[in-house]
Amino acid sequence: MKYLWLFIALFLHGCATTAPQKKPASGLKPSVLHKQHMEQIANIQQFSLRGRLGVIAKPKNFSARLTWQHTQETDSIDVYSPLGGKVAHIAKTPDSITLTDNNKKNTVARDAETLTEKTLGFKLPLSGLSHWALGRPVDKGLVNAVTWDENGRISTLQQNGWLIQYKNYVAKDAYFLPKKVILKNDRITLKLLIEKWADIK
Repeated sequence: MKYLWLFIALFLHGCATTAPQKKPASGLKPSVLHKQHMEQIANIQQFSLRGRLGVIAKPKNFSARLTWQHTQETDSIDVYSPLGGKVAHIAKTPDSITLTDNNKKNTVARDAETLTEKTLGFKLPLSGLSHWALGRPVDKGLVNAVTWDENGRISTLQQNGWLIQYKNYVAKDAYFLPKKVILKNDRITLKLLIEKWADIK
């Protein structure tokens, strides 16, 4: 079912290679700016976003709109079809995760990985997207490689079997946050276009 594939993207959750050390207008090296940027966004514990999601997974491709409210302990995600009809609601607490489809049918599991195993037949590492969407690595995962741009913001990240690419950043409050995030592994490609950031704390 379509909503199941859409669900995959919502909770995705080095021997570091560095970007060329071209100095930006500030005069600071990108490596210094990278350290400053990472320290700043490391403090973000909650956010809201609105955006569009594309899922490329042979033989099926899907697209959807979504709203996402994230805190340290909870997530609330509404998924909509491109025409605006609500497809699913996902509620995550420290103890469980529940997916409610548009027929009001609930599927409950103790974590996102268990839920995807129930609904898709295999597990995916879904706990990282709340970090990756902000442009930072998952703090408990091994970083295999990372590059950053001349402003110190991550351009590419390899972690937990995923390649994450960042195409643009936008200013929001005191932060620079991703505008477009592409996540790839050997089975699926996810494209998240963030149209609005809010409630950054």
